[in-house]
Amino acid sequence: MPSMELKDRLQNMAQKVDSLRRKYVALLNERKELTRKVESQSLEIAKLEKEVNQLRIDNEFLRVAHSVPSNPELVAKYKKQVAKMVRDIDRCIKQLNA
Repeated sequence: MPSMELKDRLQNMAQKVDSLRRKYVALLNERKELTRKVESQSLEIAKLEKEVNQLRIDNEFLRVAHSVPSNPELVAKYKKQVAKMVRDIDRCIKQLNA
C-alpha cells in the first residue's frame, strides 16, 4: 500500500503544480494588461499636460490683450512682446520634445 500513498501524494503535488502554473500565467497576463494601461495613461498625461500648457499660453495672451490700452503705439509694442513670448514658448516646447 505504500505505493498507493506515494501515487496519491504525487497526484496531489501535480495538481498543486498545475494550480500554481495557472496562477502564474494569470499573473503574467494581468501584468501585461497593467503595463499597457500605464503606457496608455502616460500618453494621456502627456497629452493633457500639453493641453494645459496651451491653455496657460492662451490665458496669458487674453490677459495681456485685455490690458492693452487703445493707443496704437502701445498696441504695436504689446503685439511684438506677445509674438516674442509665443516664439520663446515654441522654442521651449521644441526643446522639451527633443
